[in-house]
Order: sequence, then C-alpha cells, then structure tokens
Amino acid sequence: MASALAKPDDPLQRTPKMKTKPLSPLLANRSSPPFKPAMASKMMIETLLTQDEDELLAAVGANSTTGLSTIAAATLGKEQAKATSGDSSPASKISPRGSVSSAEDESPTDSAANLTMDDIDSVNSDNYPASMTSSIKAHVYEGGLRYHAYKSGKYAFPNDEIEQNRDDMKHSMTLLLMQGEFFYAPVAERLEAGSEVLDLGTGTGIWAIELGDKYPNTTVTGIDLSPIQPNYVPENVHFFVDDFDEDWVDPENKYDFIHIRNVMHSVTDTKALLSRVMRHLKPGGYIEIQDIDVTPLSDDETLTPTTPYALRDYLNYMAAGLRALGSEMHAIKHLPDQLEAAGFDDIKKTTHKAPIGMWPRDKRLRLCGLFLRTAMMDGLRGLSQRPMAALGWTPLQIEMVLVNVRKALMDPKIHAYFTFHAVYARKPLNGTANGS
Repeated sequence: MASALAKPDDPLQRTPKMKTKPLSPLLANRSSPPFKPAMASKMMIETLLTQDEDELLAAVGANSTTGLSTIAAATLGKEQAKATSGDSSPASKISPRGSVSSAEDESPTDSAANLTMDDIDSVNSDNYPASMTSSIKAHVYEGGLRYHAYKSGKYAFPNDEIEQNRDDMKHSMTLLLMQGEFFYAPVAERLEAGSEVLDLGTGTGIWAIELGDKYPNTTVTGIDLSPIQPNYVPENVHFFVDDFDEDWVDPENKYDFIHIRNVMHSVTDTKALLSRVMRHLKPGGYIEIQDIDVTPLSDDETLTPTTPYALRDYLNYMAAGLRALGSEMHAIKHLPDQLEAAGFDDIKKTTHKAPIGMWPRDKRLRLCGLFLRTAMMDGLRGLSQRPMAALGWTPLQIEMVLVNVRKALMDPKIHAYFTFHAVYARKPLNGTANGS
C-alpha cells in the first residue's frame, strides 16, 4: 500500500476518449412488448446465468464502455418478446418535489405501447411537466462529462449515459449477490398489503420501478438530484428532483420503508440524514442501506497489505478526494453504530463478498465480478475527475494513474473482492416523529 498520496510527474500514456450516445427521443407510433420491469430483470439474470461466458467476455471486449449492458439489453429484449401480460400505461413523470404530472396529461400517441426498450430506458426532457424549470432539466458539462444542474456540485459524479449504464449494472450485480432479493428488512408482508416506500438517491430509478412492479399495492417514491429516470413507469411509482441532504417536505411518520443504495459515500452529514429518516418513518418502519465498502481484500494471499496494487492506491486517493469534498467513502462501515446512536433498534447487518473480475469458481459470483469490474472500468474517468481535482490533480495526472489502475483491474492473478453491506434498522414502535 502506498505510504503517501503522491501525484505523478511525467505522462505515461493517454487513454482514448469515451463516447456517449445522445439520449433517445420518444418516438410516436412504434410498438414494443409490454413493459414489465421486475419480470424482465428476473429473466435477464436467469438468462445471464446460462449465457456462454465467452460470449459475455467478447461483448465486453468489443465495446468496453457499454459491452456488458449491451448484451444484457439484448438478452432482455429477446426474453421480453416471449412474455405476455396485460396492458401497461404511463404513470407519473419526473417532477420537482411536490408536483406530480398524472397519466391523464399524456398525449394519445405517448403511450407505453408505442415505446421501444430504448425509449423506455431514456429520458426526453421535452415531455417533462411544464412546472419543471429549465434549470432542473438542464445539465452541467465539465471536462467532457455531464453532471446534474439542480444543486450543481452537490454530487461528485456524472449522470451521463455511461454512468446510467453503470448504475443498472450495479443493480443487477446486487440482485445476484442478494439471490434476487430487493431488500433484507422484514417488510415484505406490509408491502404486499400496501405501504409507502421512499428510495433516496434513486439514480436511474431501476430499483424503485422493479419494486413498484413487484408490489402494486405499494406506492414507491424515488428522489434524486438528476432527472434521468424513465418517463413511463408503473402507476404506483413516482419520481421527484430533490436533495435528500436537506429537510424533506413530506409529513412526519409517513413512510413504512426507506431505502438507500450506493450513495452513502456522498452524504455529507450522516447524523442529520438518519435524524430525518427517523422523523419521517412510521413507528415500526424500517430503513435499509445497501452499499459496497471499496476496500480490496483477498482470502488466498494473492493480495496482501504489502502487495503493490494500483487499484488500492487509487482508492486511497479517491477517499482523500471525497473527504476534501466533505463526505466519507467508507461511510457504510460505521452505519450500525450510527443507527444505534440515532435511536433505531432491531439493527441487522449482512455482508457479501463482491469479487473484482471473473476469478471465482461459482458462476453466479463470476458474473457478479464481471458486472463489478466492467462498471469500474467504464466509470474510472468520471468517478475520478472531481474527487482527484479536489486534491489538486490535473486531468493528465489522473489519466496517468488510471493506466495502471486499469491493468490492476484486469490482472487475473489477483483474487480481490470488495465487501457488500446491507444494513437495516427499525424505528421503535413507541417512537415519535423526532425519534424519542
């Protein structure tokens, strides 16, 4: 492990520029199979488990920025074409917090039956409600990357198509690690009966959409700084542009279940966040936080504390950069104690090993490793830009370091893994809005 976070002085190699496709517009009078997200995700995972691994690797190698998501989307499309189900209709569209546009406001040509999978997975800003201001719909471009405009700079990472693909890959990896479960908290029965669920930092909205499809009696609300969610979603799913790091407009004691995934590294005040969660959960309601602690480990001595490993050094730089921006990259490790201090009870933690690469013998874990490695390879430039710039690094210095990080990620001799954490806790049954 590097003893100091020194910056390189000499250029070594330039990496090719990443390319992104423009978001697909909504096209009228086009037909597609009915939109069934939860069914589709299940089919995709089952099909991937039977997919020839050489084909998966070839797809990734052919296009390193979208290869895995491309073959997953192709598999999804083939399987979806075989599925038969009832009609699907557009539901609420993305709105600023406190404003929802209903299905009745849609044009007759803008129905789910007229959308392709590309249309569903994309966002057309022209179809946002008029109440959404241009400043929210806009994006900020910096160093060739696209970021959210609302509360610009609050979140350190991009929201472009590469990042959205990575978000969906991490979702599939998480479902594989959790054996298809969306959560571990004991809330399934109340979701079946009908509940209020809040998804903080919803990203592309894939978890919220699939949960809403699985539990049609439950209302699922997703909030994020970026309006990158699909326009057409289950009728019980709604998205809002908002900052969950600030006070919420929701009534207290409203939610039965609050879900947070893969964003704790960007939370600036965990104590304040958990206080808000406590106020807005119903007594007996649960919070579940899922995240990966990106400390590379190994069980077979292929990676020791003294092994030269560029990925580990890079992650040290990233942790320092995020601290400079006001957040903690390893926040998930401290959550059980913080939940207890905030007044929650019934605190449970589950961990899974998330392999980096395809070194495990178990096929499910090899696929997890392929998803994780591809998500990291695709995201290195976007993940690095703002945190490492906060340390004073130049774009050229960042690219110099990333050369060796990419080599480390692809090294088959290192059997490294990260630790995936799923932590849930309950608001006490006698708890009040302020957690007392």
